[in-house]
Amino acid sequence: MKFGLLLGGMIGFVSVFSVAMLVGKGPMTALMEACLGSVVLGLLFRWVGRIWIRNVKQMLMDKQQAAIAMVAEAEERKQQDAKEHVTKPV
Repeated sequence: MKFGLLLGGMIGFVSVFSVAMLVGKGPMTALMEACLGSVVLGLLFRWVGRIWIRNVKQMLMDKQQAAIAMVAEAEERKQQDAKEHVTKPV
């Protein structure tokens, strides 16, 4: 989480500051806008990062549950085949 916040803050600061200077704003105005852009983009990166991590965890849990269900189904099929093999006359 800290990495996403810092990365977003750095990207926000640099991009807003450079755009403000290119537009022709004064250095103090550009600095104030860059600070605000840093906070906003940092929080945005943090929010998106949390959503992404939550979705990755959910995907991994779903895969694990599907694998467990497949193993249980295979075991059940094995037991069913064993019962059919025993009950069939040779």
